[in-house]
Amino acid sequence: MISTKLNKNHILFLNIVLILIVTLTPGNGKIVGSYLDKVVHFSIFLALGINICKKYKISNKLIQALLGAIIFGLITEIAQQLIPGRNMEFYDGLADTLGVATGYYLSHKFLVKNQIENAKQ
Repeated sequence: MISTKLNKNHILFLNIVLILIVTLTPGNGKIVGSYLDKVVHFSIFLALGINICKKYKISNKLIQALLGAIIFGLITEIAQQLIPGRNMEFYDGLADTLGVATGYYLSHKFLVKNQIENAKQ
């Protein structure tokens, strides 16, 4: 039980560190690709949403943590204004938010469904 909890915390922590590295590393001012940047934002925040759902499952803290993840994404976008070669983009923030929301949706569609089915058995 304790090792499972630690693993969930480690994975969530590593996910947050990855987001900070990806979003706050100085850039060269060139956009990698017109949509590739949005896909990266969506993907790393999708993973964050899933990891939060795995950690909190069905609890009062789940919604707070998911809202915190969305705010975290918006803060990283604002912080990018201070990083050389980076800039704040509305669509990056939208991709972050959609990633968290999709992570929640997928987690509840598959994880909660499996938990309910296992509880019935």
